[in-house]
Amino acid sequence: MENKQLIKKYALSLYQIGQKQDALDEIQEGVRLVSSLYKSSSTFRYFLLTKKIANSDKKKILLDILKGSCSRYVLELIFIIIDKRDIKSLEAVIDRFFLAVNNESDIIPVRIITSSALDNNEIQTLIQNIESKLDKKIRAKNEVDPNIIGGVKLMIGNKVVDGSISYQLRKIKYTLEKV
Repeated sequence: MENKQLIKKYALSLYQIGQKQDALDEIQEGVRLVSSLYKSSSTFRYFLLTKKIANSDKKKILLDILKGSCSRYVLELIFIIIDKRDIKSLEAVIDRFFLAVNNESDIIPVRIITSSALDNNEIQTLIQNIESKLDKKIRAKNEVDPNIIGGVKLMIGNKVVDGSISYQLRKIKYTLEKV
């Protein structure tokens, strides 16, 4: 399926059902799980994409594996995509779904980049500080980049707040070169 309208339709339908049924959090967790499996497991991708396994068998296996950890709405969407033989578009549907969630809600995606991994308490404190400054809810993801040496670099939507030591050193170097 290369049809962007159909991808958008699938994603928005899932989002609207989540809102209507007050199950958006549950759906997001299920979509994250499926996305993680699809991106990290070549076996899972092969299982979904292969024509050697009947679609009815794929659906039974998915139901057995994911029914306890994935929303029934997410499973139903995957079943529809399997029946329509559009499984190659699953990743695009997932991306479009999260785009709808971010656009329709006050949740802002934030990448927290540090030189070493933060523990849960540090992340939660940082999230609370950012939310109080922005007056909005955020969805944070901690990434490790040893090249920043220390400090924190935040990517809030399409804005960058760089408090890293490497950035400070670059500023000092620039100032010294001007002298």
